Amino acid sequence: MPIDPEAVRQARLKAGLSLAQVAGTELTRQAVHLIETGKVRPSLRSLRIIALRLGMPAQAFQLAGDGDADSAERWASELERLCDWQRYQEAVEVARGLLAREEASAAELAIANLYLGRALVHLGDADEALRHLRRASRLSQAEDDPWSAAEAREWEAGALALKEDPRAAGVSEDALRRYRSLEPRRPEIEARMLEHLAAVLAQQGQFEQAHGRYAEALYVAGPVLDLVRLARIYHGMSGCHARLGETRRAIEMASRAVALYAVENDLRPLPARIDLPRIENDLGMLLMLDGQVDRAEELFLSARDRLEAAGMRRLRSYVTLSLADVAQARGQLDEAVAHVERAIAFAAEADEPMALAVAHQQLGEVRSARQEHALADAAFDQALAMWTELGLTAQKDECQTAYQRALDARDEAARLERFAG
Repeated sequence: MPIDPEAVRQARLKAGLSLAQVAGTELTRQAVHLIETGKVRPSLRSLRIIALRLGMPAQAFQLAGDGDADSAERWASELERLCDWQRYQEAVEVARGLLAREEASAAELAIANLYLGRALVHLGDADEALRHLRRASRLSQAEDDPWSAAEAREWEAGALALKEDPRAAGVSEDALRRYRSLEPRRPEIEARMLEHLAAVLAQQGQFEQAHGRYAEALYVAGPVLDLVRLARIYHGMSGCHARLGETRRAIEMASRAVALYAVENDLRPLPARIDLPRIENDLGMLLMLDGQVDRAEELFLSARDRLEAAGMRRLRSYVTLSLADVAQARGQLDEAVAHVERAIAFAAEADEPMALAVAHQQLGEVRSARQEHALADAAFDQALAMWTELGLTAQKDECQTAYQRALDARDEAARLERFAG
């Protein structure tokens, strides 16, 4: 059978099993080793034995060969496997190849668009992802496949969240509602939908609702929860605790997520990942609140280096703003301004409107600390206009509060100067 040997090896490592444990009494340890290294191809019987030991379907390891290239189910299995192992660029190439086939069926086109859109979401290309996912939804409905249509809707919400579009929450809720109306359902997919919905709710400032959805995801997934999903849920819960003022609990959850992401980082051979640098940045911000500035800076620098090594444009703005926080905490205001201005450029380049609003707000705070009042007013005004345009009331209120603090500090300084005079 044509298989992906690396997928077999990674599944074994993830399951925590030795070669001998996978082999059991039916195979030899050496046979499993040869299969994992690609030196031999397994028979269908051997592949089924290995898959049974690993608790996965045999199709998860099979490649679509010439003889079965017209099977939509087989294409879906291969693309699901590539996405599961975070090999998103390969998934893009396979899906594009399927779309280019003149003899591709409507079901195959639906599958190709779904997984192409899903991979592009992970790679940060929201606009192209939206085109393919909306096409996947239409084709899946026409092919009487409401399960795939619901998943396409879920990933459409993910693409909208990348663009920080306030419609993401409604689309995510709709995807979950559609999926829950179907039978049968897969708990891992329902848990993923709940986790994605929670992330969107948190992005839009609805932290209590988000925490509830994260907890629901843990319950729904039960024993099928994998490392990445668990790490993302802990990561999301950490953010909710932080925004609800529960800093110590947030640090605890974030530390769990860092540990899980680090393990996953070692297991995934060809990552297109931003999970680890994102949680490093978030944990660093929590440590800043706890007064651990040096440790926070270490995490920010690690996150920056990981993003640069992966060639990722997204999130560079947020990490750079975090480094500005470190500089400002140390009284290095010139360096803080330089970091914020660099973050503004990154956010504009990556089309991150929320990051852009945060950056202008932070620029207003730093300019105020430097007594550059006119520049501070301009930065705050721009940030408030951006939050208004995005329709995010909670963030706009926080920005207005920060601006008022700056104005109060300015008035107090003027009063003291008059008193001294």
